Amino acid sequence: MPGIGIISNANARLNKMSPKLKDSLNFILGRRGDVVSTYTLDDVTQAVSEFKRYEVDIIAISGGDGTAHRTLEKLISGYGGDPLPPILLLPSGTQNMVPKSFGITGNSISTMILTQTRYMHNLPLTTVKRNLLRVNGHYSFMFGLGISTRFLEAHYARGTSHWHAMTLLGSYMVDALKGGDTAMRLTAPIPMDISINGQQPVHEDKIHTVFCSFAEELALRFRCFPRAGWQEGMFESLLLDAGMTQTVRAMPFLWAGSLKELPGIRRNLLKTMDIELQSPECYTLDGEIYPAVTSLHLESGPELEFIIPRLTPLDRAKKIRSRKIGPWGRSFYV
Repeated sequence: MPGIGIISNANARLNKMSPKLKDSLNFILGRRGDVVSTYTLDDVTQAVSEFKRYEVDIIAISGGDGTAHRTLEKLISGYGGDPLPPILLLPSGTQNMVPKSFGITGNSISTMILTQTRYMHNLPLTTVKRNLLRVNGHYSFMFGLGISTRFLEAHYARGTSHWHAMTLLGSYMVDALKGGDTAMRLTAPIPMDISINGQQPVHEDKIHTVFCSFAEELALRFRCFPRAGWQEGMFESLLLDAGMTQTVRAMPFLWAGSLKELPGIRRNLLKTMDIELQSPECYTLDGEIYPAVTSLHLESGPELEFIIPRLTPLDRAKKIRSRKIGPWGRSFYV
C-alpha cells in the first residue's frame, strides 16, 4: 500500500495539549496514508510492523526528539536489514532540536501539508542524509554526559517549558559570574579514560562534559555542532574542561555555530569513542536521561534519509548530503 504512515505519540507535549492534532493530520492525509496513535512502545512496534508490511513510501513521526529517538530504534529493529523509507519528523514535542537542525522550520501541521502536497502531486521532495549514533546499543542523534544531564535533571524537576529552560540557564549564568556553588557543581569534573577512534585510552581528570552529535543544534538554538552532518559516518564531539566562567564566555560563539577554537573546549570529528568512568554517571540521548553506567561505547550507526519540506533552499552546509526523491509513479493531480 503506497502512501504515508504517521506514528503519533499520544503522550507528546503538543499531542496532549491539542488532542485534535491527530485528526488534523488524518484530514491532511485523506486516503493516501494512515495515522496511528501510540501510547506504549509495544504500540510503536505494532505500527512499524504494519507500515513495513504495507510498504509505505514515507514514515512520519509526530512528537519531540525523545519520540523520534525511541521510534527510530523500533524502526531499525522492525525493518531488520531492509532499507527504511524516508523519515519525516513532525515537531510536536517538548524538545524539537533535531528537525530544526535539519532545516524544518514550521510546525507539525505546516510540515505535513508541504510534504503531502508534493507527494500527492508527484513532485520531488528534498531529503538530507544523516547517520545515527549507536550508544551502548541505543540509537540517537545526540549524546550528552555531564552538564547536559545535570541541566536536564534540574530542568525536568521544574517543568518542561522553554521558558523554564531559559530562566534556569540564566540563573546558572548569573551564578557563574558570581562564582557561586550551583554553577561549580554543574561543571564538577568527571574522571574518565577516553579512547578515540580505537586509539590507546587517555586518562582525563578535568573534563566535566562530553557531547557527541549528528545534529547541528542543541536546545535553545545553540549550534554547537556545525560540522555534524558534513561526512558520512563521522560525528562531531565536544570535550569540555572549561570552568563555568569560560563556558559562559564561549556561549555566544556556540550559539552562532562558530568554528573558532575556544579555550577549554576540544572539538573533533570521530567514528568511535569509548569512555570508562571511575564512578557511575547518568547520560542523555536526545533529551532522554538514561541510568548511570561506568562504560560507554559510541560509534556511527546506520545512515537514514530525512525529508525536509520547505519553500526556501537549504543552506550550503546541509546541501552537502542532500538529494531529491520521487516521483512515486502516480498521476499528477491538479
